[in-house]
Amino acid sequence: MGLTFTLTSFTCTSPFIGTLLVSTAQGDWKMPLLGMLVFSSVFALPFFILATVPKLLSSLPRSGGWLNSVKVVMGFLEIAAAMKFLSNVDLVWGAGLSSSGALNYGKIFTREVVLIIWVVLGLGIVTYILGLFKFKHDSPIKKITPLRIFFAVVFLALCVYLTTGVLGRKLGELESFLPPKNKDSIFNVLGNRHEELQWLSNNYDGALQRAKAENKHVFIDFTGYTCTNCRWMEANMFTQQAVKAEMEKFVLVSLYTDGDGEIYARQQQMEQDNFGTVALPFYAIVDANGKTVATFPGLTRSADEFIGFLKQGQQ
Repeated sequence: MGLTFTLTSFTCTSPFIGTLLVSTAQGDWKMPLLGMLVFSSVFALPFFILATVPKLLSSLPRSGGWLNSVKVVMGFLEIAAAMKFLSNVDLVWGAGLSSSGALNYGKIFTREVVLIIWVVLGLGIVTYILGLFKFKHDSPIKKITPLRIFFAVVFLALCVYLTTGVLGRKLGELESFLPPKNKDSIFNVLGNRHEELQWLSNNYDGALQRAKAENKHVFIDFTGYTCTNCRWMEANMFTQQAVKAEMEKFVLVSLYTDGDGEIYARQQQMEQDNFGTVALPFYAIVDANGKTVATFPGLTRSADEFIGFLKQGQQ
């Protein structure tokens, strides 16, 4: 069961596994070996413990109506999780620039649409938990227990929180799983339309030309339409005032490497040739002639660390 669980969960842990595989491709074996050992052990550990101490099995709660309720709630949550992957597909299919030169944000599953679906699913869970509707295999609910009320309140609060996101408010860690925020969206009531940085998208040569004209360095953001850590950095790091103030001193260009087309393959090859990696996100600062000044691999939650990198790139 541990082996089966590990295999079936492999695709859902791609950011972790992908980083290890990239590291392996670059010739490192110690950290990938340790990482894969930890990965497999975490999944196998519960089954190992239950196998060595079978008496623990007898202490587990018996199946019944409550378990079917858990299955239904988990079904709602599974649909919510699927929205993240559908939005990724939509982003890749809608990849590129619009006629106005702005980056497309997907055609169907935009940030607002995903959040609205999550709110509807959350309300569905609330009404189900309170017994306002039931499915074929559900047992009759004789009374609403305090535990049901507790979970109903939790999911209702989550719906209110997500609704603020629909109206433009940043949602912190959840931004990693959402499509990019469109500052021009009609739903952007609580957001600040002027907090966004000005980026060139998939136009490295244009960034170098602007850098020469403005006597600046170029900040390159190697990113991806489906990159979770990229979304986190964009929503939670780039928008911090101190970080934003430093980034405005550069010509900013985002180079996507996971789209379908020649330009994306070329940009991925550029990252590989110049910096020896295809990992995302990856940040580099170059001068107006394309000479590397500083690099910063991956995600960081330390604003001071990232600001240090930006200041190093100004030298």
